[in-house]
Amino acid sequence: MNFKRIQWIFLFAFLIFDLVVVGGLFLQNRFTISSSAPNRQEVILKEMRADAITSVPLSNHAQSGYYIAGTRSEESGKLGQQAAKLRDQSYHFSSAELASDLETGVKIDPKDPAKRLNRLVADEHSIALGSHYRFAPQLSDRHTIVYTQQLAGRALNSPDGQIRFRVNNDDEVLGYTQTFLEDTRILRPEAATISQQHAVTWLYKHNLIPNNSQVRWAKLAYTRLLTTSEHNQAVYVPTWIIEVRTKNDDTVQRLRVNAFNSTIMRSTPSSVNTSSLEK
Repeated sequence: MNFKRIQWIFLFAFLIFDLVVVGGLFLQNRFTISSSAPNRQEVILKEMRADAITSVPLSNHAQSGYYIAGTRSEESGKLGQQAAKLRDQSYHFSSAELASDLETGVKIDPKDPAKRLNRLVADEHSIALGSHYRFAPQLSDRHTIVYTQQLAGRALNSPDGQIRFRVNNDDEVLGYTQTFLEDTRILRPEAATISQQHAVTWLYKHNLIPNNSQVRWAKLAYTRLLTTSEHNQAVYVPTWIIEVRTKNDDTVQRLRVNAFNSTIMRSTPSSVNTSSLEK
């Protein structure tokens, strides 16, 4: 039995373990938060309002997704091969990331950067594999416009599949960095996820949404769950990403909840200042 096959056996064993161990917790959570009734959800939402927590409208409908594996593309992979078509720019690779400087800056409208950049991304001589990416307004600010790679119809919210355009004070794109996830494959059949409302109330129940705060948005995207021993190989899972702003000091946190089993993903959430975000 070759080494690569042994690695995948361990990977599938991990996924089976995940199903067995957290499956009961998932069912219990659905009973307590979803099935035990819309009434229970309403109680939690009222508690949040009593704690001066406001929120965008939250859906209580379950969605679906997959466990997906993929490899970050290097210069010898698909991204490097397609980059050979690029024109009017100079680029190089470093640590499986393409970095490019445009010969001529691209003027954008800061209120609607995608209007111009969508055309740039769609041009294979300007951006390699651009059809795989979509504009991500929640991840963008005045000086960095982010496009995320799409996996199974959802955004890949990970440094492994992004285009990050660099914008100067004159609203010109001067260059960008790009990563791409290649050889993606679905590891298990499609499965139901928890709802947007469930994810937010679950964070509140675990005291991760402070009083006097605002849930600005909650998006379902793919994020990295684990890395295998294979070079650049990783597994991605549907994840609710929730941005919470504390009203008294304008601190913003982005919290993550595994959408299959309600596990709060404990890696340090991103913290940003509201002044760096588009209003």
